[in-house]
Amino acid sequence: MESKGGEQHQVQTELSRDLGITSALAIGIGTMIAAGIFTLSGLAIRNVGSAAIVSFLLAAFVSLFTALTYCEFVSIYPRSGEGYLYARKTFAAPLAYIVGWALFLGYTASCAFYIASLSSYFVEFIMHTPFEGLSGIVGLVALTLLNIKGTKESGGFQIIVTAAKVILLLWFIIGGLTYVDSQEIMDKFSDDVGSIVSTSALVFITFFGFSAIAASAGEVKNPVKNIPRAIFWSVGVVTLLYTFVVLVTIAANLTEYSEAAMGSAAVKFLGSIGGMVIIGGALFSMISASNASIMAGSRVALAMSQLGHLPREIGSINTRTKTPIIATLLVGGTIAIFTIALPLEDLAHFADTVLLFALIMVNFALIVHRRKFPKMHRPFRVPFVPLLPILGILANFYLLMQIFHHVTPVLLAIACMVLGIIGFFFWKGAQVADKAVPGEASRLALGTFSDDPKDKRMKILVPLANPQTAVDLIRFATAVAKERGAVIVLLRVATVPEQMPLRYNSELVEKEKDILDFGREKVEDAGLPVTTLIKIGHNAGKAILETARERNCALIILGWKGYSRSRDKIFGQVTDLVIKYANCDIMLIKFGEERKFRKMLLPTAGGEHAREAESYAAILSKAFDSELTLCVVEKQDASDQQLIQAQDRIDEAQKRLNEEYGIEAKERIILNNSVPRGIIKAEEEYDTIVVGATRDRLVTQILFGSIPEIVAKYTKKNVIVVKHHNPVKALLGRVVRE
Repeated sequence: MESKGGEQHQVQTELSRDLGITSALAIGIGTMIAAGIFTLSGLAIRNVGSAAIVSFLLAAFVSLFTALTYCEFVSIYPRSGEGYLYARKTFAAPLAYIVGWALFLGYTASCAFYIASLSSYFVEFIMHTPFEGLSGIVGLVALTLLNIKGTKESGGFQIIVTAAKVILLLWFIIGGLTYVDSQEIMDKFSDDVGSIVSTSALVFITFFGFSAIAASAGEVKNPVKNIPRAIFWSVGVVTLLYTFVVLVTIAANLTEYSEAAMGSAAVKFLGSIGGMVIIGGALFSMISASNASIMAGSRVALAMSQLGHLPREIGSINTRTKTPIIATLLVGGTIAIFTIALPLEDLAHFADTVLLFALIMVNFALIVHRRKFPKMHRPFRVPFVPLLPILGILANFYLLMQIFHHVTPVLLAIACMVLGIIGFFFWKGAQVADKAVPGEASRLALGTFSDDPKDKRMKILVPLANPQTAVDLIRFATAVAKERGAVIVLLRVATVPEQMPLRYNSELVEKEKDILDFGREKVEDAGLPVTTLIKIGHNAGKAILETARERNCALIILGWKGYSRSRDKIFGQVTDLVIKYANCDIMLIKFGEERKFRKMLLPTAGGEHAREAESYAAILSKAFDSELTLCVVEKQDASDQQLIQAQDRIDEAQKRLNEEYGIEAKERIILNNSVPRGIIKAEEEYDTIVVGATRDRLVTQILFGSIPEIVAKYTKKNVIVVKHHNPVKALLGRVVRE
């Protein structure tokens, strides 16, 4: 049975850089001048009186430490994703994911706070609704649709609304300054330092707008120059405005200071009409802050998707609007849930909890990044590193501690973080391996099938890339297949450049058929069932992984040259990819100068990879009538006890080989201070070395460990490396590496 296929090429769409310095400023100022000033100013005055000014100034001061860190990072990585992107470039994958998840929760909870504040103001001053949050939800839907429509449109809207509300705030300040009494301000100044700091933690959410600027770096023109300017200007302007707003609101001498205090003060100073204008400005401020938060949150989700920490579909960018529609809808839906589920003040504390944690990690990331990449060019450099980032960590942590007595939002924040981590592990566990590899899926061009993917028989996949090694690879595959009752799947991948579509090409297929026809004859001569496939793809490694999944293969046998000249590739691009993602056993075969397999040396350490190597070595030894020698490498000054333990390991391996395969292997203890050197030194007596993969180094790029790599690189003999697939360890490895 044969089949042919082909589909159209997919083009990846990128974000468009439509935002200038004015738009970047509008995002920052628009996010900061929102519910934070119109809602939290009243709550802050209720807590500490005129000392609320100190609380706001302290929050602004603390935010500057992290703002400096953001400026340096954005000068290096001028792309969307902000704190998550910086953590991704610095930390191991799981820690970077936690930072990204915290920022996602922080942006959505912050926006929910703005939306809830909008509803509160609307019901208090405009019109009562059957459902108090209705006006906010309507505004959220409109803003989500606006962000889907396009960055340029939402950026233009942001500029207009931000300019309008700054003008209205200035009007409010000017109208109330004549009522300010310095003695009254001093009389209402709280000397409770703990309450002042706690209030500072409450209002910190108002200064987080600087990160929203960095979150949109992928859409800002000349981001290296414009984003640091926008960050410092926006923090400075907003701090000044906040100081005067608190002064004027205190001067109103209201009987009650609540989230609507500023609106009440505006009515007193400017009359009913002026008060309504200011209230309208407050509503628009909350809308603009929500707009900026939706944009920032969706860009964090976009970056997490593009870098493998969320499903790739979430980060898909629409070719017409040039916006991440699914990410924007996800953010909008999460905001709606938070808005409905939590009261106003709890939303602020929830958002502050996760955001302060994220900012602590971003400051720590700068310290690590400087040490990790000391020679990297940094157009903007934070002075006095690590002192300033450490001060940022301590200041943010102190503010975080002030929130802990608000039990409900803190526990909810911790629960959401834990659920996100658990969900991440479950998603990675269920993730199809080849789907984790970027790029378009390969296309089946031609196939002859003697098996069914649901067939319970073992399947052995043999990619045939080099005609010179095809015969020997098939010999190995048939040896294992006869012992295990397996079906052999021969694969030939025709690779085409990324810019070319993956379409059926008869000339290309005919060119690849000869080696498969030859391989099929060899397998059939051995009396074994065989499936042959020709696939067209941009990435041979991805095509191999796809085939292994589709045919439900239990073993992949790959030929390789034993080393890679590239510093960032261990065994070669294709081989590294297969090793990293394959959900089955792998046997790598490096052929030496002589392709003889009469005398095999099998080092054993008793681990799962070594035991699997024993199994395959026994099968090959029987098939090729080879002499097999078990060995352990011990240090030259090994004690008698260590030598006894080494002999015990050999005896255990000998027992397994005898019981399972009826093989009596020779035994040997090699004395050398280096395991790979000891193996290489003993190679003269053998023509083949069979070795199990050493324990994976999860943080580094060394996928097989140093022993197989060194042995393969420096020996001229045949080397067979076996890696056993352990689902749990494979999941942990994917989570840590990706």
